Amino acid sequence: MVRDLAAPLTLADLAEAAHYSPWYLVRRFQLHYQTTPQAFLWRLRLEVAASLLHWAPRMPIGDVALAVGFSSAATFSRAFNRTFGFTPSAWRKGTPPAREWLRTNLGPISYTPGQEIAGTDADYQWSFAEVATRISIEDWPAARMLTVREVGDYGIHLSRLYEQLDAQCRLHQIEFNPDRRFGLIWSDPATTPAGRRRYDAATEINPQVRIPRGMGEYRLPAGRWAVFHHGGTGDDIGPRWRDLMLTWLPQTGLVPDPSRPRLEHYFHDERYDLCLPLIA
Repeated sequence: MVRDLAAPLTLADLAEAAHYSPWYLVRRFQLHYQTTPQAFLWRLRLEVAASLLHWAPRMPIGDVALAVGFSSAATFSRAFNRTFGFTPSAWRKGTPPAREWLRTNLGPISYTPGQEIAGTDADYQWSFAEVATRISIEDWPAARMLTVREVGDYGIHLSRLYEQLDAQCRLHQIEFNPDRRFGLIWSDPATTPAGRRRYDAATEINPQVRIPRGMGEYRLPAGRWAVFHHGGTGDDIGPRWRDLMLTWLPQTGLVPDPSRPRLEHYFHDERYDLCLPLIA
């Protein structure tokens, strides 16, 4: 779905892409997301649009609408208002109803530091210049990844997903590079409710590896990335995502690519990169 938000996807299209029958696809969506594929896609388009309105403030609203599959800015504005209770322009301007919706949706965990740095000198919001000194723009080749997914809130508790991923790799004798481990972030905590945020723990694998039952596969397309290089504990990842997405990105004029996930790239020596896909 994420790769084709601008396309007029039907239930048959979605089922074919997932290699399921339409009936079985609906059943799986009801089990995991408590909704239908069509309703999920509708909401996903609006959530991605809301994210783009914040992250790319110079992008015209009409272009945002087209990027997520709406035929016109007027149609998009009506759908946005019905779903969120305010217009796209009100959301972008940060009117009081929009700010209150954002505060409630973010909840108590999103972008907050863990216990190790909360209240210390490291617990502060970085400036644009501080973030910019750690950014590189890179072109990456395509990659194949083995994944384990969790649907729920984002936070430090997701570290247990990597324990599960490592255990499955050992069980199935799948070799992996400890410097090629990733977190795939499919949702924006500012626009997607906590219960539906999707996150994959992933490791890069070679083309010959067979995907074990119960695990997932993601084929990362080649593309351009803004990479925020950092080091430290996982307790400061939330605040650093906040600084990258809400302080640095809106001032650059760059447009994130909604067809690819944001990535957390972990290294064996506690360094990590926060990786933002860009439209070239």
